[in-house]
Amino acid sequence: MIRLLPLVCCVWAIGMVGTGVGQNWQASMFEDPPIPRVTSPQFIPVVNQRDQGNLRLPNPTEPIPQETPVPRASSPDDIQLRPLDEELWLHGGSYLYAPEGDRLGWPDQHEQTAPYMKLRIPEDHRDPQPVTLFTDFLGADPIRQWDLRWLTPEGYNWEPRFVLYGGYEMNAIALRENGQRRDGLGHQLLVDMDLRLTGTERFHAQFRPLGEGGTGGSFYQFSEPSGYIDNSTAEPQNYWFEGELHSILGSWFDPLAALDVHVVGGKFPFALQNRLLMNDEVLGFAVNKNTIYLGNTSNLNVQYLHAAADVDNVADDGARLNGVNISLDHRRNFYEMSYFHVETPNAPGRDQHFAAFSRTSFHGPLTVAGRAMFKFGDEAGTGDGQLLVLESNYVRVFDHEPLGIESAVFYCNTFASLGGWNSISGGNFNRLRAAFDVNPLVSISTGRNLGENYGASLGVQLLRLHEDESFSPEIAYESPDGNSVWGLGLRYQRKTSKRSFFEVLGVVNFSDQEELRRDGVFVSQTILF
Repeated sequence: MIRLLPLVCCVWAIGMVGTGVGQNWQASMFEDPPIPRVTSPQFIPVVNQRDQGNLRLPNPTEPIPQETPVPRASSPDDIQLRPLDEELWLHGGSYLYAPEGDRLGWPDQHEQTAPYMKLRIPEDHRDPQPVTLFTDFLGADPIRQWDLRWLTPEGYNWEPRFVLYGGYEMNAIALRENGQRRDGLGHQLLVDMDLRLTGTERFHAQFRPLGEGGTGGSFYQFSEPSGYIDNSTAEPQNYWFEGELHSILGSWFDPLAALDVHVVGGKFPFALQNRLLMNDEVLGFAVNKNTIYLGNTSNLNVQYLHAAADVDNVADDGARLNGVNISLDHRRNFYEMSYFHVETPNAPGRDQHFAAFSRTSFHGPLTVAGRAMFKFGDEAGTGDGQLLVLESNYVRVFDHEPLGIESAVFYCNTFASLGGWNSISGGNFNRLRAAFDVNPLVSISTGRNLGENYGASLGVQLLRLHEDESFSPEIAYESPDGNSVWGLGLRYQRKTSKRSFFEVLGVVNFSDQEELRRDGVFVSQTILF
């Protein structure tokens, strides 16, 4: 027993030392973590102690309060926590826990001029939406299976959705051109009905009950001859069906067959070369194939168009149209090539051929597009002609937001119309010279677009209030038939609600030729539904 006593003492001593080391090691592993610090206090709301816990946004003119230090607890049973509202603001995202209708930063009796904002909208809030049947418009409702399908029992199922939408516009115009006044009050109504059968097939119809064609609506004219000009009609302006052949006929072919060809038939809008070569609504059909692989190009798209009627050509309103348009992407460049033939059965000798080529290059915020369009034929008319265009725009985002302007789009367009140039159909020549355009829908403001002409326009679109408001001043010059014309224009647009906007267009032109002088203003309020 006496011999074992030294051994027991040694074991006891080693155990005590080991226990102390273990405790220290355990303490070093599980000690209290450091209190997280606020890394960006300027973006974190703080608690106003004077308001007894009411939450408010920090005042930029006051020093930024720091996080309240929490004394370290001496034992696990003596933990001191910061107030719950401060803990939630700093680390928990209190907006997730605030009751509905809670207000953040609203002024109290001592801060009547402080800005305020609502913490969040009620959970039952619903943005205005168009009239919808069968399936919600952009909704997240479940997919509803229908027994209807394309042509065969193995065809794709329909998932129909009907949407009715449009807009109502009230406008006023005051224009003086060539010494004559054109003043009036008008209105326009657009109604679109879209019946989607699948993700790639739909029937569409558009009505303009108050403004047939491109008249811009019905209006009362105060200048002579005064009176109400009724352009109303019950006929649909556009109506077409579009779909993809694989979705319609895919069950008749091998499941792995590539049949992604799109077709559209009816009366539909069609535009070419940024609406400069053609911008019209024609009756016919178009076929499109957009997954063709050629070398290292991408998005190679081939379109064939046949228009049997409603081709708005200067030689013959009853003209027919056939042609091909090809577009592709290649190394940050977009190319577009077009060839079309216009047949004029009611105007012998005035058949026209059109060829066009364009390249659009993207250099970060700068976009530059060059277009060359050629017309040949028309032997009994104005003969050959060309339209050469250089378009550019530059996007700038401001860091300091002068006058509240958040971003701007600077643009410069130059053009040369040579010989007997005219567009294929419709056209939108005023795109290049917006200062000479009061209202693009009203026929009295379309301006001249035939004969030789040179010109340029320089302007900028200034965007404010998260793009809810914009100003677009512009200066432009052109020389139709050798006559110099200078112009100043301004376009102002303002969103007045979630479903409405206000627009003002103003223009003044200066020229030695009285017939080329014009000044006017166009004001409109549009309500969308």
